[in-house]
Amino acid sequence: MQKILSACLIFGLFALAIGCKREIDNPALKSPSGVAGFAVANSTVVLSKSNDSTNVASFNWQAGNYGVSVPVTYSLMIDVPSDTGGTKPWANAIVTPIPTGILTQTFLGTDFNHIMNLLGLPNGVASTVLVRLKQDVIQSNASASTVPTLNAVLTMTVTPYKVVLIYPKLYVAGDFLTPNWTQINQPGWILASTLNNGVYEGYVNMPNAGNNFKLCTELDWNGTNYGWGGSATTLSGSGSAGNCYNAGPGYFLVSADTKNLAITYTLTKWAIAGDFNGWSVTANPMTLNATTNTWTATGISLTAGQGYKFVGDAAWVTNFGVDAKGNMAYNGPNIIVAKTGTYTVTLDLSQGAGNYTFSLQ
Repeated sequence: MQKILSACLIFGLFALAIGCKREIDNPALKSPSGVAGFAVANSTVVLSKSNDSTNVASFNWQAGNYGVSVPVTYSLMIDVPSDTGGTKPWANAIVTPIPTGILTQTFLGTDFNHIMNLLGLPNGVASTVLVRLKQDVIQSNASASTVPTLNAVLTMTVTPYKVVLIYPKLYVAGDFLTPNWTQINQPGWILASTLNNGVYEGYVNMPNAGNNFKLCTELDWNGTNYGWGGSATTLSGSGSAGNCYNAGPGYFLVSADTKNLAITYTLTKWAIAGDFNGWSVTANPMTLNATTNTWTATGISLTAGQGYKFVGDAAWVTNFGVDAKGNMAYNGPNIIVAKTGTYTVTLDLSQGAGNYTFSLQ
């Protein structure tokens, strides 16, 4: 009899357990229709050294609601519009992973400018970028989830600036500078060696009929000071060497080879030429500001998609386009206009090789 009662008790408990289990409400995971509330505080950003340490781009969004508690991860992707389509969309985007539980991402000016430089945006030009927020659910075993990835995209207009890179330098000291015969690390007085191979290059305004100078390795006379090497195309690092001499006036590309003790001068006078003026090197000459050592041209009407270059002589021997990263390059591809408008165009060749820049305002 006791065995029968025990069996009945076990059966009853089993039935009760089944009944309780049936009463449990199991919520189902449901994917939301999209990323909620993705926004940026300022969709137009102009970057400069003055806002390097300022928050210039603050993104925020709402937590994804999947009906149950699941680990949700986010990634912020920034790219140029031309890379967001085709067979491999967003392939070259700059990706910022977002820590779990964080619903905002803020960039300092210096970091945001670095991203724009990596994307190859032209410096000093307002360009369009796309920002994509990816929202994913990751399984507990870290394998790919079957829950669809969600995306939200917004558009920004960003004007980056070029970071001045530090290269080995030679400093110009001469009788045509103020103060004369004084080495100063400032625009217009610098030659730089981008490959650190003893070959230095820079643009120098020599305003006089005759210009005497030396090229110095230090900001005083205690280093090596290169002077006259016996001819107009040679240098000497001897302390007893006379001054280098070049006839002017003119704005010269100066190239100095300190290993082979050679120097050359190329006279330039800059203009902007492109589709907008039939590639004429005379229609839109630029004007040199001897104080800032920059060239400008005003009232230049440009149309989006057109190409142009900076030209230093009538024969196009010295001209600048841009490379794939948007850096100025001798005989490089055309600079493409990003936005239709009438601009003041500025060309700055005063910082030495590797730091030549231009801007449109």
